[in-house]
Amino acid sequence: MAKRIMAGAAKPASADATTTTRDPAGLLENKLEQLNSLLWCFYGAGDGWFQDAGEAHRENLLWIASDLAREAVALYQEISPAG
Repeated sequence: MAKRIMAGAAKPASADATTTTRDPAGLLENKLEQLNSLLWCFYGAGDGWFQDAGEAHRENLLWIASDLAREAVALYQEISPAG
């Protein structure tokens, strides 16, 4: 397992993340909000830090965005009437 390099314990993004009941709609909302914030950092800030981050960091950030989008699709399929 990789060595943890961040200080402090991870904190849940919302009350949904701390409950034992799995609410797909709430989890979907959380994933989409996380994805929105991540993508805002790429382009919304407009200060160019994403371009300056270097190829490896850019690839990792896009990987995170892709994972969030894939998880959001899976959650949507759980709550969709056709799903």
